Amino acid sequence: MKLVLNKVKNRINSFRRITFDSFLDRKSFASWGLLIVFLNFVMLHALGFSSDLGYWRSWISNLEMGVGNFSGDYPPFYILWLRVVAAFYKATGLSLQLDYELKQFCLLPVILAHVSLAHFVWLRLRSRDWPPQIKTVVMLLVAINPAFYLDGPVWGQVDILPVTICVWALWYAARPNTFAIGMALFMLGLLTKFQMIMFLPVFGALALRYRKIMWKGLFAAGAVFVLVFLPFILAGNFAKEFSQAYLGSVGQYPYAAMNAGNLWMALVGNMTPDTRPIFEWAPAFMNPGLMGKILFVIVSFAVLLVTFFRRLDMGAIMMVAALNALAFFMLLPCMHERYCLAAAVMCVAAVSCQRKPNINGAVILSAVAYLNISMLMSTRGDALWFWISIAGIFAMVYFLAQNIAPEKFERLCGLFKKIPLPGLVPYVLLLLVYGVDMGSTFAQMARSAYSLKDGEVFVYDLNLIHQEQGYGNTHIGKSIDGNPLRVNGELYVAGIGTHAPSRHVYELPKNATRFTVTCGVDDESGNGVVDFIVLLDNREIWRSGRMEGRQVKSADLDIRGGRRISLVTDEMGAKNFDHADWVNPVVYTEK
Repeated sequence: MKLVLNKVKNRINSFRRITFDSFLDRKSFASWGLLIVFLNFVMLHALGFSSDLGYWRSWISNLEMGVGNFSGDYPPFYILWLRVVAAFYKATGLSLQLDYELKQFCLLPVILAHVSLAHFVWLRLRSRDWPPQIKTVVMLLVAINPAFYLDGPVWGQVDILPVTICVWALWYAARPNTFAIGMALFMLGLLTKFQMIMFLPVFGALALRYRKIMWKGLFAAGAVFVLVFLPFILAGNFAKEFSQAYLGSVGQYPYAAMNAGNLWMALVGNMTPDTRPIFEWAPAFMNPGLMGKILFVIVSFAVLLVTFFRRLDMGAIMMVAALNALAFFMLLPCMHERYCLAAAVMCVAAVSCQRKPNINGAVILSAVAYLNISMLMSTRGDALWFWISIAGIFAMVYFLAQNIAPEKFERLCGLFKKIPLPGLVPYVLLLLVYGVDMGSTFAQMARSAYSLKDGEVFVYDLNLIHQEQGYGNTHIGKSIDGNPLRVNGELYVAGIGTHAPSRHVYELPKNATRFTVTCGVDDESGNGVVDFIVLLDNREIWRSGRMEGRQVKSADLDIRGGRRISLVTDEMGAKNFDHADWVNPVVYTEK
């Protein structure tokens, strides 16, 4: 009994020590975590991949009533997070059309995972007797890796989340006393994204190595499986969700490569059927679909054998896991460009666990991942210009101080380094920023939102008779570039985003009496100049005059007896950047 109590006491002390070292120690990774939080929030302002954001909107709307009728091909763990997001949207009435807020909520677990990955790497590096410059380079590979940001906050993907879970899973599964925890985390990774099966050979080898306690790992993994799927089981939707997320995803894209720079892209090209022979003279069975699977199985079997027989240290285990992830991307058919990211993430984590520093592989895989993703996604968006300007100002101040007053600058930097920041700070700050950001959004919406009353209708809900504009497509509830409507810093949900010159003609109800509207050049425009004009039956009844950015004008017009109302914008010369917004355009009717 005393021996058992001592073991429990030692476990508690160990947990307290780990907790202190990880979260409360003031010589912590907090500065790196804060940098990652900041950069993620900046990159959230970039324009995301519209079709993927459309999936989030559709799934969140679908999940507002629960998981019982959910229909989507995504694993359950992340879907449960979207269920939480759906409940928030339903409770608050926040518009799903706001891209920044949508990405912000959907990607909160991704940002937390990025911070957690940096935390993992920092904890490993702390015990390494390496030159400070090498440690800094390794941390920079985590903190400012462009592939991580392009995939996550820019695009709107979650790939870094399941891979980071698998990083922690390998760390725990490689030790007998924490093997069950590792297997439970690996199952959680699989329940977040099915592609994490790429790490199965490594976990399988570890399970064989610890075969006497394998049952503990299987039990822990099974418990996680049941807990995550439990809401779907209770809702009677388990079979459908499992089939859609796992069985249905196999063979979903019958192509050799889908925008993935791998072996098959080089041999047969992009979007080529995976059943077509690799060469014209080759027999039918020599196709990417079959040969890719054979090659990947060979590499996976070799990885399993190496992991089992060589008794690798932690750094080598993670490195062979990165190798298998790379083989998954390079050899299997139907690969997307983003699937290379897993190898880069695992390799960066592996560097921190090695006895001798070797960052070459991590740099190469990060570059390959970035190049693949950048072929489909780029960092763009008018909202980023502010942050780019801030970066330029910071760089200018930094170099001025460093070159004009270097001694004072060094002393100032030394003072910043002495500021005690516990490791918990980035996590707390992340949640705090979310709260402040959401509060700001709601405050803006409260100031500018318009709730229709009886006898009122937005003009764009009327019958559209004619529409034309000088550039792009008209958007309802968004600017011409697809961003939220913002005029003079105010956020608007209801309105028309167009580009001068434009004309939108609507049929008025017979009992229409008044028309009110606010107009201005959208904040996304750099130097637009627009004249807003309202016509009633082709007769001008209001004109704003020349309007530039940060200017707002409103109109309250009598439209009794009118049959058609025309919203016209004049570019007043050149039509560059003339992003015109008609916000809260309301037609009043009498009973």
